[in-house]
Amino acid sequence: MNVYEETYLPDILNKISQGMLIPTMVCLIALLVVTVFIIGQVFAEWLTERRHYKQNMPAIVNAISEAAPAELITVIARSKLLRFQKEALLVVARNLGLPEEALFSLAQISITKAQQRYQRRLAWTDTIAKIAPLLGLMGTLIPLGPGIVALGQNQTEILSRALLTAFDATVVGLICAIVALVISKVRSGWYTECVSSLESLMGCVVEAGQLAAQRGESLPCNYSGDPLKDYESMFGAASPEGDAPSQPAQA
Repeated sequence: MNVYEETYLPDILNKISQGMLIPTMVCLIALLVVTVFIIGQVFAEWLTERRHYKQNMPAIVNAISEAAPAELITVIARSKLLRFQKEALLVVARNLGLPEEALFSLAQISITKAQQRYQRRLAWTDTIAKIAPLLGLMGTLIPLGPGIVALGQNQTEILSRALLTAFDATVVGLICAIVALVISKVRSGWYTECVSSLESLMGCVVEAGQLAAQRGESLPCNYSGDPLKDYESMFGAASPEGDAPSQPAQA
């Protein structure tokens, strides 16, 4: 039995593959739109965060280590750290009176939230970098079937249109993949630096709390609000200038 000639299997496969052409093209266009949007996001992120991230790490580490527990909030809030870093550190600084195990858990939760925040951003570009070439390959192979048939029938116009569609799909898929891969690499470097800095500073804050507890000082705990917003509402926006702590204005 000749499966190719005596069954409908080749026709079924042909209908399936040709039916996937339009969904593939729609997905490629959607990926291109998302990629352009992500480029805008990266530019906005650099404009609002990265170019202002000028915190001197030795200076802030020394400031946290030398500050009294009551001054930690001011030191952190008036630093040049990123906003999410300040919020994570302030949550721990406002709960230094917790038992040691609970304090370490709170610090780890704050760091994990920061990591998840960045992983969600990277997931988009990582996914695009993986699936865009596959969609481009599908968009290349699907039109070639009718193009080869047209070649056997000397229908060069149909063949040329099929080849043009195939090449366009390949190019769009590669463009999306390349841009997404570059953005993932750039962002991954940014985020690794931010999380690493946060882990180091979190260790300094926890250690400052432990030393204060050993000295018998009264430490805050059971705080669950938004510490940075509360600080800004009481004393005004954190100063963007300098790393050293400054005294807040009296409300």
